[in-house]
Amino acid sequence: MGISWLRSKGGALLAALLMYSASAHATSQCPLDFGQKEPLTEVLGWLVVATGIIVGILLFAYIIRRSRGKPWVSRSIVITIGFAGMVLVWLGGFALGFVNFFFRC
Repeated sequence: MGISWLRSKGGALLAALLMYSASAHATSQCPLDFGQKEPLTEVLGWLVVATGIIVGILLFAYIIRRSRGKPWVSRSIVITIGFAGMVLVWLGGFALGFVNFFFRC
């Protein structure tokens, strides 16, 4: 029982440490003569990030609106899940923007 707990904790620690090196690895794959990107690529990337943020906020507002009239316990659970969904949509927008636009050669 204790060994499996240590393995999962070690795996989580390894994943957290590798997460910080992912951006360095992604940009190290570019050729040496790689220069600046086109401004349109940067703008499209930031539009994807902004869209993720706006959609996350709209999702959270919709969930709060739909949860009115429920008992406070179930409403607080629904709002907490909605907040987690908003954060996941934000992270998805950031991931799409960075992977497909900012870290491309």
